[in-house]
Amino acid sequence: MLIGVGFSIGNAIGGRAADRSTAGTLLICFPLLGLIMLLFPFAATTPAGALVGVLLWGIASFSIMPALQMRTMQAAHAAPGLASSVNIGAFNLGNALGAALGGAVLSLGFGYSMVSIAGLAISLLGVLLVLLSRTGTLSPQAE
Repeated sequence: MLIGVGFSIGNAIGGRAADRSTAGTLLICFPLLGLIMLLFPFAATTPAGALVGVLLWGIASFSIMPALQMRTMQAAHAAPGLASSVNIGAFNLGNALGAALGGAVLSLGFGYSMVSIAGLAISLLGVLLVLLSRTGTLSPQAE
């Protein structure tokens, strides 16, 4: 339940922030998400810490979604409906790849805390992609 509450709060916060700046929202929220993932193994040592960590993770992870959706719609202004559906498909692919990465980390014999480190690396990759898109390296539309 707490993760769903976090998703709702994050979506509301992220929507307001994305109205101001999509790239700025992503450049703040991706590192924030990474930090929460980095700290989660420490927080999860107690039931109360795990509950707070799950809530914060939900908020941080879904605060990114409105900005990603807006950037997608802006980049594909000629076919926003198609772009929106592809974006949701990419989101689901990201869920699957994240689960596969977490499973690979565990299969290689690393502990559960290393899954959070892998998540941190992915969030930093998100920061890199946002920065590259702003320079025009990834797209002709820089914000």
